[in-house]
Amino acid sequence: MIFDMQQRTLITHTPESVGQTVTISGPIDARRDMGKIVFLDIRDRTGLLQVVCIPGVPVISPPSTPGGEGGRGGERSAGIGLKDVRPGFVLRISGLIKPRSEKAINPRIATGRIEMEAKEITVLATAQPFPFDATKEVGLDTYLDHLPFTLRTDRARAIFKVQSEIVEAFRAFLRSKDFTEFQAPKLVGGSTEGGANVFTVDYFDKKAFLAQSPQFYKQIMVGVFERVFTVGNVYRAELHATSRHINEYTSMDLEMGFIEDHHDIMRVENDILAYMVEQLKKSCAKEFELLGATLPVVPQNIPFVKLREAQEILKKEFGIDCIGEPDLDPEHERKLCEWSAKTHNSDFLFVTHYPTKKRPMYTFPDPEDPEFTRSFDLLFRGLEITTGGQRIHDYDFLKSNIAKWGLNPDHFTYYLEAFQYGMPPEGGLAIGLERLTAKFLGIENVKEATLFPRDITRIDDRLSNA
Repeated sequence: MIFDMQQRTLITHTPESVGQTVTISGPIDARRDMGKIVFLDIRDRTGLLQVVCIPGVPVISPPSTPGGEGGRGGERSAGIGLKDVRPGFVLRISGLIKPRSEKAINPRIATGRIEMEAKEITVLATAQPFPFDATKEVGLDTYLDHLPFTLRTDRARAIFKVQSEIVEAFRAFLRSKDFTEFQAPKLVGGSTEGGANVFTVDYFDKKAFLAQSPQFYKQIMVGVFERVFTVGNVYRAELHATSRHINEYTSMDLEMGFIEDHHDIMRVENDILAYMVEQLKKSCAKEFELLGATLPVVPQNIPFVKLREAQEILKKEFGIDCIGEPDLDPEHERKLCEWSAKTHNSDFLFVTHYPTKKRPMYTFPDPEDPEFTRSFDLLFRGLEITTGGQRIHDYDFLKSNIAKWGLNPDHFTYYLEAFQYGMPPEGGLAIGLERLTAKFLGIENVKEATLFPRDITRIDDRLSNA
């Protein structure tokens, strides 16, 4: 028997305790009144258990608030009985684990062949009536406005369990390949690419910024550990109001030295995704089933096309003439993924060789075609989820490129020092965690795959109307 604190039995282990009296703890997920008998569904972090409450089962009320009404701190408040407990109440219940009758078996849950007959109920916390039924479909704004409540639904739990496992798989794979994790700062002295889309922060007597990316720091760390990765929030002060953008998101970044070109980085991502899918099959099968989502098949070699080739495909296959444009728009990305699925049986497609003028100043130009870069985006089910490529590692070249981009190299002295004293050929990538989660799960709006989303109107500043 595996116990938690205070001899608490986790619900996932109750099937091992048939015929025994055990104690479980958790909130009420649902209540069903069947005449004199009350059924409570109790949930803990491991699962759900049906508890049968017969008339007369003792209910111990919670302590009063220390120093508040009801007497001295620690005294019991009066008046709560079985008739009063409702969804949201947090209980500790001691009871007998019994097999269910054949007619009452619920094959959809792990404890569906057993139930608990309550012997004693202790109320650990009360709850107000729920504002609405969060298991029913509600508008996205309503869902996001009430996240402390709506995150408790099976659907939300499934989304963020999957997201947690994506991060774990990313970390596990890279550690197995000798990558070292580091923590990148979020307060920085300058914008990563010299851009304007940054949040400004007062930093004592100076102006600082919220980091757009850990780019400079992960490049610096290549000179320390050769292979590095970091997972953390990044910030973009962009006035977007779309289903694919948020202003704070989680970036899964890696950087590695001694590469030949951008294809080495693409190969690493190919292997990461294959590993990730296999891990999700093992750890999140029930979550994918609940959400009606299907894991992709990751090809042994994800197909790739240059940007100019992609534009030719769009014109030939879909009649979209965007030849010569420096980037792809969302409709182009969707159509290219349709083409990849049809032509290569792949939900993934690398698009490489974006124009030099479109990419940041540290991006390595292709020596055979210097107007274009050894860079790439990875498209997945119609959306760009990754940007990466080879970086300029030569000090003089990088310094001159910064000036060529209209920036002052003196403002990048700290960053340039890593290259001034030697850096191997290197490159890396950044994967947007929320976008990847959304696409794995077939979620249309990235905000629903973001735990506490930040956009141009939302920053958890709702005030009480009371």
